[in-house]
Amino acid sequence: MLLASAMLAAQTAPVAFTLPNGLKVTLFENHSLPLLRGELRLDLPRPAEDGEAWLRPLGFRMLAAGGSGTRSAAAFALSADAIGLDLRLSHGPDSAIWTFSTRSQDQEAALGLLADRLARPAFDPLPLEPARIAAWSELSESDALSRARLRFIRSLSNLPEPDELALANVDTARLAIWHRRLFRPDRATLVLWGDLDAGQARQLVLLSLGAWTLQPEPAPSASPLAPESGPFLAALPGEAPSVSLGLVEDGRDRPQRRFLRPWVATQLNAAGLSMDGGEAIVLHADAPLGTPVETLRARLAAALDTLPGAFTAADLAALRAQSANGKVLMKLHPAELLSGIAEPAEAPADLAAAKAVLDRWCGPSNRRFFASGDPGSLQDLQATTPKR
Repeated sequence: MLLASAMLAAQTAPVAFTLPNGLKVTLFENHSLPLLRGELRLDLPRPAEDGEAWLRPLGFRMLAAGGSGTRSAAAFALSADAIGLDLRLSHGPDSAIWTFSTRSQDQEAALGLLADRLARPAFDPLPLEPARIAAWSELSESDALSRARLRFIRSLSNLPEPDELALANVDTARLAIWHRRLFRPDRATLVLWGDLDAGQARQLVLLSLGAWTLQPEPAPSASPLAPESGPFLAALPGEAPSVSLGLVEDGRDRPQRRFLRPWVATQLNAAGLSMDGGEAIVLHADAPLGTPVETLRARLAAALDTLPGAFTAADLAALRAQSANGKVLMKLHPAELLSGIAEPAEAPADLAAAKAVLDRWCGPSNRRFFASGDPGSLQDLQATTPKR
């Protein structure tokens, strides 16, 4: 309790400012430890609005494999190791997030390395072919179950699949144009927590990221490729049927979905349904051999159908209270505090707005269906499966 009180006392109210290039910054000043932690979120266009969304798996692989600034990939890794920088990247359908932690004495070098990763990538042609093969192999597994499951998972991120010829024509110059189009400071939010004051933060961020320029956005060079919507089927002789129903995460209503997700999870668990813990909600159901797949699909669909009507004003009030309590606890956990600001949860305006979000989120057009099992159980669905 004394440690918690000391940490809260050491932390001042957040300070927010925006650089001339459009980068938004929030600082949580805390001098309890000689550390700096940060999270930078880069918002990406929704895949449905990005004609080159299919390039992202290859592009992010190449960012990780290449160098940054004037450094090769090996030199960048050595520079990060020299200051003990822990820099990590995760990306989804609508954002890329870099998290980092470093000692206070190395904060200038750490922000410089982050800036190199963001704004000055060096696409090395040497790993291009292995990265291209890896990106394609993700989409062309020979095993029926693996192939169908991978396509199903990708569909939840609403990312269209490229064809082999499109991937074969991508070179480092094309990737540089892709990077310049997506990686813009006016789409980025940086949240810092640690041992520096507002004046130091302004100077530090301006020095490292102020030169990240807002360039004219080149037009996409490819038209959108529509993602599949399923059903995704894997015929496995002699296997009992297994069904998954997933909800697409394409960035729409994202803050409101984050707010409502604990309630959705509670309702589905109460219905006895198993659910993945990843970003997208995926429900699973299994049954003995001979059970019609449609029976399982109907059970999962019925659980989603009931959610909008089941949400009440009391549920909304309870979630708001839970969110308020969570924000108090966040102050004791820097990592949670950073992600809460960079990727916030936002309460819908009222009950009607909450029901509208649930309708869009759980509606039939936002669902993707995956089934595996004996060919007989899938027979009625085969005719509706897209040909590849």
